[in-house]
Amino acid sequence: MIFKMNDGSDLAIIGGSGKLPMIIKSSYEKAIYITFDNSKKALENWVINCEFEKLGVLFDTLKSNRISRVVLAGAISRPHFDKNKLDKYTQSIMPRLSEKLVKGDNELLSFIADEFEKKGYQIQGASDILPDLTLERGFLCGSSYESLSRDIKKADNILKLLSPQDIGQGVVIENGLVLGIETLQGTNELLKFVAGTSSNLRLMNFGGIFVKRPKENQDLRFDMPVIGPKTIDLACKAGLRGIVVSPRSVIIVDRNDCIEIAETNNFFILAEEANI
Repeated sequence: MIFKMNDGSDLAIIGGSGKLPMIIKSSYEKAIYITFDNSKKALENWVINCEFEKLGVLFDTLKSNRISRVVLAGAISRPHFDKNKLDKYTQSIMPRLSEKLVKGDNELLSFIADEFEKKGYQIQGASDILPDLTLERGFLCGSSYESLSRDIKKADNILKLLSPQDIGQGVVIENGLVLGIETLQGTNELLKFVAGTSSNLRLMNFGGIFVKRPKENQDLRFDMPVIGPKTIDLACKAGLRGIVVSPRSVIIVDRNDCIEIAETNNFFILAEEANI
């Protein structure tokens, strides 16, 4: 059994883009922060810069810092490996890793998690460490509309069909019509695309919903969907009426800011399980 230090001294945060890694770090001050982006933050003594080509060095670093738990937080771009820089460990896993790099995020991240677990590290999700980051069932703000259930069901049927293909986590539905599907470009680009949809293709003043959920069999320890103020703002600018997420399965950052933007725009935020 792994003893969990409340101050985070046994925790490593492998951080990508966005606010989530720093939210975790602010709650666990003694956790070490590992980055792969050569950011200026690495000048601070609790940040360690690593290279994708030297994953063996990463594991040595975790061991020397007596780390037992690892949390992956924030988006990390798919790496491009310089074969001339590979250390012995990375070279040994490269044939299997190369296979995963051309597949979906879930397969790639599952492979990486397995490598950590083989080394004896416990992978924890951001919501395991900070459970208040997710939403309980019900409306966080706003209220329903007449055809909401129909639109949610349409969205969930589409997400169910797409899930085995590991394509995306979100879809926008308006009055039963599909306005956009999230792909590799991500949530923000989807909502910008919807905002640019020609008015003659939409029922103006009707609105629509954005449904965002984990994919089937998605490992939420390291790949939980995230929404935040930018998501809510872009959804409002796209003329949508609300967002629907899965309870306890989607992280919301800067919750109060999200509520403020939503209420200003008469926009709802709803946590509800898929019912298909």
